[in-house]
Amino acid sequence: NKGLWIAEIELEFEEESFDVPKWVLEEVTGDEKYYNSNLSKHPYNSWQE
Repeated sequence: NKGLWIAEIELEFEEESFDVPKWVLEEVTGDEKYYNSNLSKHPYNSWQE
């Protein structure tokens, strides 16, 4: 998965606000292609997007 960076944040509650760092390009929560189980079968560097 060369070239892919994923960051997680743990909040006290779902509606808690936080500052998104400038280097964050896209929110991928819930996007199944970013799940570890899918990344192990279909690495990021093989995506055709």
